[in-house]
Amino acid sequence: MSFSSRASLGRRTLTVAVVLATGLAAAPAAAGASPARSWPSYVLGPRSAQVEPVRAEARGAVSRPEALVRPHGRPATLTTTAGRTPASVLLDFGRDVAGTPYLDVVGVSGPVTLQLVTGEARQYLRRPAATTLTAAADPGARQITVASAASLEVGNTITVGAQTRTITAFDTAAATISLDRPLEQGAPAGTAVTTSPGAPASDEAPGLAGVGGPDNLPVTGPGPVTGGFHGGFRFVLLTLTTPGTVALSAARVDFQAYRATPRDYRGWFLSSDDQLNRMWYAGAYTVQLNMKPAGLNGLPDARIYDGAKRDRSIWTGDLLVQGPTIINTLGDVGAGYLKSSLDALFATQRADGALPGSPDFAKGRSPAGFPLFYSNNYSGYGARAAIDYFRYTGDTAYITSLLPALRRELAYNQSFLTADNLVASNDRDFWQATQTGAVTKYSIDYHILLREMAWLERTVGSATEAARYDATADAIKSAVNAELWNPALGAYGQSTDHPDVLVEDANALALQYDFVPADRRASVLSALRKLWTPYGAILGPGLQDPTGHTIEPFGNGMETAGRFAVDDVDGALALMRRTWGPMVDRANPLYTGALWEFKNSAGGVNRASASLAHGWAAAPTVQLTQQILGVQPVAAGYATWAIQPRPGRLAWAQGVVPTRYGDISARWTSHHHRFDLHVSTPRTTRGAVAVPAGDHSVVLVDGRPVRTGITDGYARLSLSGGTHTITVRRR
Repeated sequence: MSFSSRASLGRRTLTVAVVLATGLAAAPAAAGASPARSWPSYVLGPRSAQVEPVRAEARGAVSRPEALVRPHGRPATLTTTAGRTPASVLLDFGRDVAGTPYLDVVGVSGPVTLQLVTGEARQYLRRPAATTLTAAADPGARQITVASAASLEVGNTITVGAQTRTITAFDTAAATISLDRPLEQGAPAGTAVTTSPGAPASDEAPGLAGVGGPDNLPVTGPGPVTGGFHGGFRFVLLTLTTPGTVALSAARVDFQAYRATPRDYRGWFLSSDDQLNRMWYAGAYTVQLNMKPAGLNGLPDARIYDGAKRDRSIWTGDLLVQGPTIINTLGDVGAGYLKSSLDALFATQRADGALPGSPDFAKGRSPAGFPLFYSNNYSGYGARAAIDYFRYTGDTAYITSLLPALRRELAYNQSFLTADNLVASNDRDFWQATQTGAVTKYSIDYHILLREMAWLERTVGSATEAARYDATADAIKSAVNAELWNPALGAYGQSTDHPDVLVEDANALALQYDFVPADRRASVLSALRKLWTPYGAILGPGLQDPTGHTIEPFGNGMETAGRFAVDDVDGALALMRRTWGPMVDRANPLYTGALWEFKNSAGGVNRASASLAHGWAAAPTVQLTQQILGVQPVAAGYATWAIQPRPGRLAWAQGVVPTRYGDISARWTSHHHRFDLHVSTPRTTRGAVAVPAGDHSVVLVDGRPVRTGITDGYARLSLSGGTHTITVRRR
């Protein structure tokens, strides 16, 4: 499989960019449309492999911290005195980066230690202590004994019961804390002791990723000092933990994820809506941060991890979003990373056909990890990720080699189908909470896998097998509608055990995959609205993951896809704005330039290890290309394609999608009385185009009126490859 070569693609992209920019400049701006920015201005990847911070803040005795942002002239100097607040500098890189931090030391008073911790979220860079007195403290005491002296730092505020003091010293081994002045009142054993802001702490979890945690760096003289590899972070907190002085002329990060500049993008997107544009490029950057280059961390192959800092393992559910994202944005490079990840996945398939949820889950073990057979549903996700690879690349040789393994996996999932044609499995799935009985989502998921396998078999395998898979899928669809529809909810219930529980994921997938009869769609859409909060849709009433998160971008992506599928464009974009809008808001304290794994009901996260650059959240990148721009593959590798823009209230959109046959470019503008679509597709391909139209619209193709039927608000046309202009004049 090969997409267009870099050289020829560069020439074609330049031509397309000129045409699109000219057309855009001539297009009238709609009310509320954002000013036109060039798409490269949205790209978030670092311009250089050596990334510098954009801001620096000091605590304690620090002079010229700004020298670490603008490394010219006199250096930054940190001085720590015994018994006083340690000198520290907080470096902000403005967005998530990944790699190895390093410092240029130009002077040091003697052997000292610099501690370096990283974090995606500033709120977790200092972890407050929370402990208790283990011995009564008498009135006048200047030293207390506590259960734990962890997470302490000299100079922090400490509260003993209701009395507030400052820490002047502490002994971790003896678990004692010295105070700046005596306690006025005694306190019994068991009294609560808390501190603010706390000691430096990393939000990475070395037990999960095998990397990260604090770096304690000995400094003995001038020269470079290098930290360890850190998978994803926006902030670096440097603390001089021992008495002395150190002078630093620079602090940078050697970027070690996939660094994509505009020259590396093979596909792009731009619209009249600035916020949606930022979502598209944030999703692309998220997956780039998840990309482990070959050779990093002792692994020779390239892999797509679930998150930049955690778990740093391949996960099949994430690949369902990451695969289309990475290929639509990076072309051959993205396809290579996905194929390498699939190789790792299928190499660990069990004898019974099950695929692991993660083939390389490295919980404190070697970088190679071990297969984690996490979920029956995730096993099916792995098969679907492989089929997606073929759909987007047309790599027939590879998918044919996997076909026997895919059939074995399908047989494994078939074992959970009941005599009632529903799937019953005590499975954790993506929100990590076991669901029992015959489960609506699991049944729909298996239906999806059967349909995908039927498509694959008709393309490269057996038509007989395809017919058999379709028959089973039909039976599941009938059973879900007969057994799991709840008229009182106006939607599908969670399961036969919990028929009265409204869940987002199952109902969203039911819309997307045409389970919902036309006369019930409005009811399902309305029911799903009941789950919306200002920060996105919750899983369902009373439902949460084990850490207390209630809003899953993975599930919200299912809902936006479902709404697009039934042409509820306004609803899909409204939910996108609630879920992903805060993530791309630079004023948000949790902003990383990337998209987050999950959120709580207040729009934040509940734990330090929450991943704020997580692949399964990149749904806007896929959906804005496929639904707003409107370009989707039909036959493998885009040999045939579909282009159906869903403009909603947007004024215009444009973009490029790379394929093995050449680029597909599209540009549309929408006004009250007119819709214009300009497409350029490889001449060896053909496809179907659908444009918004009413019963009395006039449709022109390349300036000539055509007769075409109008169904569901669209005029539908079959076109050969090449350049075409479709105009709809609305009456």
